[in-house]
Amino acid sequence: MKNFSLILNVVLLLAVAFLYVKVFGGAKPIANTPETKTEADAPAERPLRIVYVNADSLLEKYEEFKKQRDVLQKKEKDADASLKAKGRALEQDFLEVQKRVQTGTMSPSEIQREEQRLMQKQQSLAQEQERITKSLLEEGQKINDALQKELLDQLKTLKESEGYDFIFSYSVGGQILVTNDSLDITQKVLELLNVQKLDKKQ
Repeated sequence: MKNFSLILNVVLLLAVAFLYVKVFGGAKPIANTPETKTEADAPAERPLRIVYVNADSLLEKYEEFKKQRDVLQKKEKDADASLKAKGRALEQDFLEVQKRVQTGTMSPSEIQREEQRLMQKQQSLAQEQERITKSLLEEGQKINDALQKELLDQLKTLKESEGYDFIFSYSVGGQILVTNDSLDITQKVLELLNVQKLDKKQ
């Protein structure tokens, strides 16, 4: 019985060996065809070049922005002073009419005329305030659009010349929380912007 088991194991071993040679021994190695590219032949991927601009520093040091901002702020200050002066004059006019009414020196028809006059002056002042506010907002938007276009033009030029893939904007409280200072190109962008504006003036 033991001899039969031994013979059976030998037969099974020979059968397995035969199948192994039959299947794997006759297989031919697959040669690299022109269409087949190995991992070593694949070109190495270029790492992304990502930099950022500090928006807060840019606004503080961009000379043209500061100039336009100062001009607009002066207009706002002057308009505010003018409106307040007219408001005080209207208030004084109202007090004088009220005093005359209280002393009984005005007829009902005169009181009615004064009420209409004061109401018209108040409406006129409110319309002037609305007009000035709208005008300043439109001027501010126009300045902002022009400066933003100039900035984007410079960034596009810089992107092409330096081979940057992405230029992000960083500001305190913005979407980007932590930065690497070695990727900060704010100073380079400022030099381009300020020099360009100086060249235009000359």
